[in-house]
Amino acid sequence: MPLEDLLALLTTGVTMGAVYAMVALSFNVAYRPTNVFNMAQGELVMLGAMFAWGLMTAKGLPWVAGLLLVVAAVSAIGLFEEWFAVATLIRRPSHHHGWMISTLAFSIILINVGDHVWGTDPQVVPAIPGASLDTVQWGELTFNTQQVAVVLVAVLGILADEWVYKRTLPGKAVLAVAEDRDAADGQRHEALDLTMTSFALAAGCAALTGVIAAPLMLASTSIGLALLVKGFMALAIGGVGSNWGALVAGIVLGCVESVSSVSLTPGYRQVLLLVLVLGLLLVRTFGLFGRAGVREV
Repeated sequence: MPLEDLLALLTTGVTMGAVYAMVALSFNVAYRPTNVFNMAQGELVMLGAMFAWGLMTAKGLPWVAGLLLVVAAVSAIGLFEEWFAVATLIRRPSHHHGWMISTLAFSIILINVGDHVWGTDPQVVPAIPGASLDTVQWGELTFNTQQVAVVLVAVLGILADEWVYKRTLPGKAVLAVAEDRDAADGQRHEALDLTMTSFALAAGCAALTGVIAAPLMLASTSIGLALLVKGFMALAIGGVGSNWGALVAGIVLGCVESVSSVSLTPGYRQVLLLVLVLGLLLVRTFGLFGRAGVREV
């Protein structure tokens, strides 16, 4: 394979890996205070992409204004999901894992509503301001500035998340709830507020992911499931709770997926990725950067 082609494939892999890492980041934001993996996270990304198409392309709204409206709308949907499909269940020990079904059901509802409203045809979403999809040649390396912007947004998103949880009082409160949910239930009102806020922020992060990924992937109601699976793979390999681990894992997944596309059909590529995930988890049970859950008493 010529070096130029290999570098192009790796560039695509790094870009998609950054998208997978953003999905994993949104998983982590919702998971910390709730111990709930939101199985509708991929469809929230889909909503971000489709809302962006509707506002920025169909309605011609400026990109920044459209982004703010998209994030606000999807955050509100995430807040509704927390109230409708999660909050009641996690308060009942007998239904502690009922969220797996309830959030999956919510995702199916979103898919069907999306298909009814927008149809299944892929739609074009404008690139981030200052970026474009035009090819840039730099020696043997070819890329576009939208790809660079996606990677930068992923890194900045992780830096912002790390700062919030390590440097701010609300962030430390969320980590305290994550450390001991039972004790936090004694402060029920505060714990519930943090849970609701985290779900809204996770949905907003998913919406941002949809907006920045859509120019490269095209906006479609079918992108949610694929991003859910790849984002969860990145989360598992990197280690639950480790955003930098998710970024590394996402890039590995993206590069393996991209390079293998030359010789493998989509079905076999999925098998290869699953074998990779299984192999890594057999060696590192808690992921590359994860750690066993130890609770001090």
